[in-house]
Parts: sequence; structure tokens; C-alpha cells
Amino acid sequence: MFERLMTEKVLTVIRGLTLDQSRKLCEMLLENDLTILEVSFSDESSSEILHELKKEFYGKLVIGAGTVYDDTAYSRALRSNADFVLSPGFSEEIAKLSTRDGISYIPGVYTSTDIQTALNNGFSFLKLFPGDAEGLNLLKAYRGPFPTVKFMPFGGVTAENATEYMKAGAVALGIGSYIANRNLFDEEREGEVLERILKIRRAVNASS
Repeated sequence: MFERLMTEKVLTVIRGLTLDQSRKLCEMLLENDLTILEVSFSDESSSEILHELKKEFYGKLVIGAGTVYDDTAYSRALRSNADFVLSPGFSEEIAKLSTRDGISYIPGVYTSTDIQTALNNGFSFLKLFPGDAEGLNLLKAYRGPFPTVKFMPFGGVTAENATEYMKAGAVALGIGSYIANRNLFDEEREGEVLERILKIRRAVNASS
């Protein structure tokens, strides 16, 4: 899964969309060879959305559960057939559970202490969160002391800054509301969503 993610360079985060909107987004992503998604477990409907998307796009999309930081959310993720789990920070509990069950876990980090903790627990593919302007500076700074870490920034990533993140050392980008935008879907502006997907693809490919 990690090799595939580093090849595509984009992980799309679904949060706040209805099932129908999520389905439409998945179809657009699939048509543009972006096959890795996260359904954020930030509300109760997330489990159902993940479960349904897994059934409908079985064998075509790799779909994980995000915002997983306790055993309750982790159990929901497994029952929904999540392919992997992510958390906003490093969770020792999720680390142990995912290792036990053989499911890929991407912990979130922000400080050098977070990174050391993750590395000491055997995790080197890390979510840098939040990936704002300061996160971009941190990404550049961490390349020196943590050369083996593969960073995937989350938060505030758009087509306008995606190339800069990749050139700073990111191996992939977590992209949420820029693509999975509830307002655009509510207003039936799917064409704009598609254009943003294409812009993101061009931006990440420009860094290669």
C-alpha cells in the first residue's frame, strides 16, 4: 500500500460528504488513477460510508479510516473493512492493535519528539499534521535529522502549494476539502471538483 501511495502521491480525505457525494468523488478519482482514500471517522455516518464504498469499489480502491485514536474507533474501522488506519497523532494503543491485526497504521506527528516516538515503535511512514505554512518549514527541517522517514503532510494542501510540499521532501500528500468539498457537491459543481483533481495531479507530477 505504501509503495502504491508513493507512486500516486495523493491520499484523498473524505470528511463531511454524504454517501452519494462520496461515491461520485470515488468515481472521479478512479477515472484519474487516484486510488487511495481515507474516510475520516469524525462522525457516526463514517462507518457506513466506508463500508459501502468498500463494497462498491472492491478491488479498485484502497480505502482506510482516519481520525482513529482509540480502540472504539479502531474497532469500527475494522468492522467497516478498512484497508488501513490513520490518527492525528501517535497512539501507542492503535500501534499495538494494528501490529496485532496486521493492518497498516499511519500515525500523525508534528514535533521531533513525535517522530522519535513513532520511529522507536517501528513506524516510519508518517502523517505530518497540521501541514500549514509552519508544517512546510518543519518538513524542510526534518529532512536532515530524520532521513529515513517518509512524510505525508495533511491540512491546507492545495494545487497552489502541492509542488512546494513535494520539493520539500514529502513522499505523498493528504488532501481533504480542496477536493472533497461539500459546498461544491451541494451546489452540483462536480466539474470544479474534477478540475481540482486534475490540478493536483499536475502539481505533484511537476515535482518528479
